[in-house]
Amino acid sequence: MRKFIEYLRQKIRAKRLNVFLLFLVLAFFISMLSKLSSPRMHTLQFELQPLKLPPQELLVQDPLPKVDVTITTNGFNLLKIAFQKLLLKIDFSTLQKDDKAYYWNESEHRSKLAQFFGANTTLESIRPTSLTFNYATQFVKKVPVFIKVEPNFVIGYDLETPLKSHPDSIAIVGPKKYLENINKVSTKNLTLNDVQKDIETTVDLDVSNYPAYLKFSKTKVLLTGKVDKFTEGKIAVPVQLVNLPKNLTLSIFPKEIPVVFYTSLSAYNSIDRNDFRIECDYNSLDLSSNVMIPKLVLYPKSAKTAELQIKSLEYVITKKND
Repeated sequence: MRKFIEYLRQKIRAKRLNVFLLFLVLAFFISMLSKLSSPRMHTLQFELQPLKLPPQELLVQDPLPKVDVTITTNGFNLLKIAFQKLLLKIDFSTLQKDDKAYYWNESEHRSKLAQFFGANTTLESIRPTSLTFNYATQFVKKVPVFIKVEPNFVIGYDLETPLKSHPDSIAIVGPKKYLENINKVSTKNLTLNDVQKDIETTVDLDVSNYPAYLKFSKTKVLLTGKVDKFTEGKIAVPVQLVNLPKNLTLSIFPKEIPVVFYTSLSAYNSIDRNDFRIECDYNSLDLSSNVMIPKLVLYPKSAKTAELQIKSLEYVITKKND
């Protein structure tokens, strides 16, 4: 009996709690309805959306201003627009303009905003009451793409030819005064690690620091590069004397210099000594010293680098007999 009596008491307490919660929810619901039905003043912020701007003209304000609209309405009307993006559409074909700017006045567009909210809403104010939109005539300039990509290769691999951008240049559309100082557009910095295959990757152009009203024909480019195994080679190349006076004889030691070059395996066997040229120029000779400085003036395009192993030559000058 004691257990049964305790069970009944718990049920009665639970019912009382449920009744209390029910009345609490009803009170909250009635309070919300009262607040939603009561008219109040609210300020909403609208973003501007330009329409019918001539294609050869460009607004040079970044960002466009926003308009604060104050209204008096009830909460139900606010709920209707709560999840909408508030845009104030401006038809530029209807605005007054001169050779520098368009001019917008709230009094001429008040009725359109009132229609947006409906008859049960009072439009109190629009701030600012006037706007000036500076514009400029658009121009087009073509600039090259500057590659800022650093490949790190697996040992023994390298680029056979420099990286190429596709396209290698892009067009920028904007006011002339802003285009004059733009001579290139760079890719974003990118490092490629453990490269041992041909490179083919898409890279973003770094356009984030340019004004938003500049338009780029491309914001991404494709980078390609042929990768191959590379090796080092050495070849002896004869030294050529240039600008030597006819009445003099010049003997140099040694007469050949080893050249160390770095090239792809596929091009290695096609390289010979005739692809290189080493010169010693008599006009650059320092007669106070006992050495001549040779220069590597030519090496094959298939060699990525080439370097002389001997940096100076001994020489002897004698006059020719008449």
